[in-house]
Amino acid sequence: MRVSSTKDSVGSGENPTREDVPVILAPAGNRKSFLAAIAAGSDAIYCGLRAYSARMQAKNFSVSELAELTRLAHSHGTKVYIAFNTLIKPEELEPVARLLHEIIHCVGPDAVITQDLAVIALARRLGFGGEIHLSTLANAGFPRGLAVVDRLGIDRVVLPRELDIDEIKAMAAACPPGLDLEVFVHGALCYGVSGRCYWSSFLGGKSGLRGQCVQPCRRRYAQAGRRERFFSCKDLSLDVLAKVLRTIPQVAAWKIEGRKKGPHYVYNTVTAYRMFRDAGGGPQEKKAALQRLALVLGRTATHYLFLPQRPQNAVDISEDTGSGYLVGRIKGGGRRPFFSPNLPLFPEDILRIGYEDQGFHTVLKVKRAIPRGGRFFLNTDGKKRCEKGTPVFLIDRRDRDLVAMMD
Repeated sequence: MRVSSTKDSVGSGENPTREDVPVILAPAGNRKSFLAAIAAGSDAIYCGLRAYSARMQAKNFSVSELAELTRLAHSHGTKVYIAFNTLIKPEELEPVARLLHEIIHCVGPDAVITQDLAVIALARRLGFGGEIHLSTLANAGFPRGLAVVDRLGIDRVVLPRELDIDEIKAMAAACPPGLDLEVFVHGALCYGVSGRCYWSSFLGGKSGLRGQCVQPCRRRYAQAGRRERFFSCKDLSLDVLAKVLRTIPQVAAWKIEGRKKGPHYVYNTVTAYRMFRDAGGGPQEKKAALQRLALVLGRTATHYLFLPQRPQNAVDISEDTGSGYLVGRIKGGGRRPFFSPNLPLFPEDILRIGYEDQGFHTVLKVKRAIPRGGRFFLNTDGKKRCEKGTPVFLIDRRDRDLVAMMD
C-alpha cells in the first residue's frame, strides 16, 4: 500500500508531485525507537512482541504497550505492522491463536508480517481485516513464486536484500494486480540469504528462523594461521540509489532494518530516506541526506549487489564491522585502560567495548562529557582486563533535539 504525501516536506526539497509514494518503513524494538520513528515522520513502523518475532533479542513490546503506541501512531497518520514472523511449531498453534486474537482486537495493527503460512489462515479466521505481508524469511523472492503467493491472499512480499535492481524489476513485472513489493534500503546484511540460515542452529541450537540467531557470522574464525572475521558483513545502504526504486510502481515500501537499534539510528535513517524520496534531488539535498546517514552509528556501508554492473563485496576483513561508530581504541594497560575519543562524548551516550565474543566485552553509558582527544578511563573492577588495541564503538547517543520532539 502506498501513501499520499501529506507529511511536512523534509530538508529544502518540496513534496513529491506524484499522488502516492513508497512508504518509509521504520523499525522499532523499544518504546524510544517507536517514538523516534513517529518524530521523524515515518509512514509506517514495524515492531514485534516478546514472542514469535524474528528479532527476539530486541526488547520488543507487550500487547498493552503496543496498543497504546499504536493509538499514538494512528493519531499521527502512521501505520503499524506487527512482525509475527517465526516458524510455528504444531504444539504452539493454540497459544499463537490466543495471542493473535489479542493483537487483532486490542492493538488493531494495519498489517501482520509472517513467514509461516499457518499464521495467514489463523489471522483471517480470527477476523483480521488488515494486510498480510509475507516476510523475506518465507523465501518468495523469485518471480514464479508470486503466482502462488497471490492465491494465499497475501498483500505484500518482502524481498530479500540480495536481489539486484534488475531482479527487483523482474519481480515487479511478475506481480499480479494488487500485490505489492517491499525492498530493504538500509540496515544489516546477513551472510546467509536474508536470515534463512542454519548456522546458529548448528552451533548452538538457536534458530534464526525462530528469532534466536546468535550471529555466529560476526565471530572470528581460523584459516591458514589467521584469525579474522571472515563472514562479518558491512551494512546495506542504498542511499542515493534508492531513487531508482521510485520508477517501479510495484515497490510500495522502502524498509529500514534495525529493530535492535536505538532512537538515534531510527530518527536519522528515516529522516535521510524521506529526504532521498521527497527532496528535489539537487546536490544540497543529497549532501544533507548523506550527512544524516553518516550519523546513524552503523557499520561501514555498501551498495552490495544493487547495481549488477558494479557489485560490491559485503565482507572486508581489513575493516572493523562492529555495529556503531569507531571512536577509538584501548590504550594503557593493567587496571587503568583508557581510550581517547576521536569526537566529543556526551552524558548518556552508549559505548560498546570490543566484540561480543571477547571476554571483556561490555556496554556502558557515558556519565560525563569527554572532549575530543580527552581520556575516558574504564573501570574494570580488577575482573576483566581489556586488551590494548580493542575497538570502542559509539552505538547510541541522546540527541537533545530528538528528546524534545519525543517528550
